Amino acid sequence: MPRDLKLFVVDTGPLITLAVARSLDYLLLVNADLIIPDAVLHEATRDASRLGAQDIIEWVKAHRARVEIAPTRAYQVFDAARSVMPNLREPDLGERAAVEVIEEPDRLQGNERGVLLCEETAVLRRVVVRDRARIVELSTLDFLRILEAEQRIQSAEQVFMLAAEAGRAASRVTKLESHEVATRDAISSLVRRPLTPP
Repeated sequence: MPRDLKLFVVDTGPLITLAVARSLDYLLLVNADLIIPDAVLHEATRDASRLGAQDIIEWVKAHRARVEIAPTRAYQVFDAARSVMPNLREPDLGERAAVEVIEEPDRLQGNERGVLLCEETAVLRRVVVRDRARIVELSTLDFLRILEAEQRIQSAEQVFMLAAEAGRAASRVTKLESHEVATRDAISSLVRRPLTPP
């Protein structure tokens, strides 16, 4: 069965929250292509001692067949500049890289829909692709609640409890309710589809 869903992790929040809750594998429970922009991965793991960073690094390595680390010009330029300025920081680098990936002309083909998994950023406001109507933002909490409703996981709240116990004050923002009922139903329907081998 073809995959009609692409899941883009467009900021570090979902990765860190799921990592500290030992729940990164939940990203693989949907029949979707999983895409993480290179700059988002960099921001989540640049300090290996940061909460969740090492777990994210190991998880990505273990699941390279399922996880696409999408290269971007934004990160390439930043990485080149770091050779001259090693302490360089760009606050919106991940967001710019995410927009670049989403706007790639062939990213969404046929009937594919894109889900942008994010917490505090609003990447969708910066996206100008012509098929923007096929792109939906979800928060970590939204995503976990959909998985729980579809009986893919036991409890969304348990993930947040585990994250809190590990020292992560995870964002509880929700974005799903701002979408039309038809859009919410469509996303839930895509999540319900059985997994296919990578």
